Amino acid sequence: MENARKPDENYDPSFENEIKPVRIKYDGATGLRDLLLDEIKSMYYIEKMLIKSFPKMIKHACNYELIEAITIHAEDTKKQIVRLEETFLTLEEPAILHRSEAIECMLQEIDDIVEVTKFGMVRDAGIILALQKIEHYEIATYSILSTYAENLKAKNIQLLMDESLNEEKVAEMRLAKIANTIQFYADETRL
Repeated sequence: MENARKPDENYDPSFENEIKPVRIKYDGATGLRDLLLDEIKSMYYIEKMLIKSFPKMIKHACNYELIEAITIHAEDTKKQIVRLEETFLTLEEPAILHRSEAIECMLQEIDDIVEVTKFGMVRDAGIILALQKIEHYEIATYSILSTYAENLKAKNIQLLMDESLNEEKVAEMRLAKIANTIQFYADETRL
């Protein structure tokens, strides 16, 4: 065992716990493109998660207009997935999903609402609330992705993001209109 390596006197085993993964630091036009690509991957994941979640939302919704709004948005989401795939092709990058904890939390909120409400208007109100949060997230993301694409002179990508952005805005307005139709006549002394 003479050749066995002796432990370094300065070795600190706690150092291994301090090792952190290197995070990419975006900078310049290349960095903006990489940031755009990273967010496209995230939106790709979000739209795919939503497609899987819409049938469950429809199953638990009571209001016909809400069911119709979710159904229409599911069709729009399929188109948005195709646009994101076109964006990957334009960027000459593989279509990769980038996990989004934000959407997972928002979808969990819908599950939680379903669990704590009875089938009916209150559940519909909760589903609308949670969906509105998702719509606002998507509107914010598609809006800034369009701006980044414009800054990068990627007109094709900008148009694709704008088209998805407009669909998200319509979905948001549709949900807001439905929310306004849900009325309760509560005893004012309890408010």
